[in-house]
Amino acid sequence: MNGNNTFFKDNKPIVEKINSIRWEALKKRIKYGLEVIERPISFWIKEDRLREEIGKEFTIILRSKGCSWGASEHGGCSMCGYYLDAVNEEVSTTQLINQFDYAYNNKINEIKQDPHNYIFKIYNSGSFLDENEIPQEARNYIYEKISKVEKFKEFVIESRLEYITVEKLEEIREFFDKKYLEIAIGLETVDDYIRNNYINKGVVFKDFKSTLQRLKEYNIGVRVYLLLKPPFMNEQAAIDDCSQSIKKLVELNVNSISINPLNIQKGTLAEYLWFQNRYRPPWFYSLFKCLKKSLTQENLKNLRILSDPSGAGTKRGIHNCLKRECEISAKERLKHFVLSQDLSELDQNGYECTCKKKYNLKKVFD
Repeated sequence: MNGNNTFFKDNKPIVEKINSIRWEALKKRIKYGLEVIERPISFWIKEDRLREEIGKEFTIILRSKGCSWGASEHGGCSMCGYYLDAVNEEVSTTQLINQFDYAYNNKINEIKQDPHNYIFKIYNSGSFLDENEIPQEARNYIYEKISKVEKFKEFVIESRLEYITVEKLEEIREFFDKKYLEIAIGLETVDDYIRNNYINKGVVFKDFKSTLQRLKEYNIGVRVYLLLKPPFMNEQAAIDDCSQSIKKLVELNVNSISINPLNIQKGTLAEYLWFQNRYRPPWFYSLFKCLKKSLTQENLKNLRILSDPSGAGTKRGIHNCLKRECEISAKERLKHFVLSQDLSELDQNGYECTCKKKYNLKKVFD
């Protein structure tokens, strides 16, 4: 393709630092035993926004050998610590299927008895369509099981662009005809410089647009991940970048946008900067401002906006002043907006904290 062969001279020091941090973290990682590899990293059921209604999600995170981009000499993304959950050695097809079955069998009766409709999400902290992470046999086993469950109205996987090939799309389409499919892509921003020099994504926007067109031809939806406040950006720059990205993606008619405020994960360049007080996770105020600045209620008739921030309300995740009442209020506003897709929820009266004045005075300099 593509982004993997497109590098910017300016990011060489970043790649070297990312690799150095990752190497130190990997040396301290405990080797996983066989019993761990037979179980997924995590799985859960919780309330979620489907395209046309409020329903529930069933999410499984498989433990694979990890993201191929992250394991390469290019070092992976500057904020991603998921490689610490991966396995050093190969994970067999049988082990991946056992992981899926463990979670599926644990929850399927509950799901079938639940009156709500479901969205099924399966991730592996990398690319589900990468043969080196999830072999075809394991993918097809999962496709077949999920396609037969009436409760699952939507099906979501995630992948880097280079693995979203015609062959892989035809493979998926063999199993699904009535369910809505969505492939999540970590674009992070529409700005190539920010994406490849601050985040080290190894992806260029023109390749994303080509993949978007390919997915539309196969009637498969596109979910785009946007990163709010990458490393090396202050609060105002982060708002401007995310707002610009949302507006551009609205123009391109993507199906869903998931806004992910950066959270500080272990063994990352972002954590290194955070320890040095050179980075602060974004404020909730910035996320709300970004959403209101870049969207209209009319946009949300054909677009789903999602945001379920990891570590929200803690010092490592998106937060305001860390006062309990302030963080709970902000999280509740965000949750109600996502479930309802009603922008007015962001302006609902909640806990009015004095930290908003501090934010308004300091946001450009954080």
